[in-house]
Amino acid sequence: MKSEKGSSIITTPVIIAIGMMLVAALIVLAVKILVPYIWYEKLSSTCIKYVFVMEEYGYLTKKEKQNLITELAKQGFEKEKIQVDCTSSVQPYGNQIYLNVAYDYRLQLPFLEEQIVPMEINRVSVSKR
Repeated sequence: MKSEKGSSIITTPVIIAIGMMLVAALIVLAVKILVPYIWYEKLSSTCIKYVFVMEEYGYLTKKEKQNLITELAKQGFEKEKIQVDCTSSVQPYGNQIYLNVAYDYRLQLPFLEEQIVPMEINRVSVSKR
């Protein structure tokens, strides 16, 4: 069999280009899949901050509840999708307090329909008032 040397000059760059496109597509897909975990961590860390506020006051005031929603909106969360449930009356020292924050994240993957990823943070502590 006789091999033609000119054909490898053409096929090698084509194969490399196709391989690079596949790798790029896989990287984009992996990043899109990991993004909800990053959003969950942002939501969780903000909730921890407000649990400390709740411990100090014995509950979450209406003003602080609104501040929580505003802070999450500044981080990129959609206000309409944020649901906050919390201890809403003053609790004496040692009583249980809670903060529940729910958010529905829209995950859009190529070639698939949009998925809703529910995120729910439940934090429980005690009043230190």
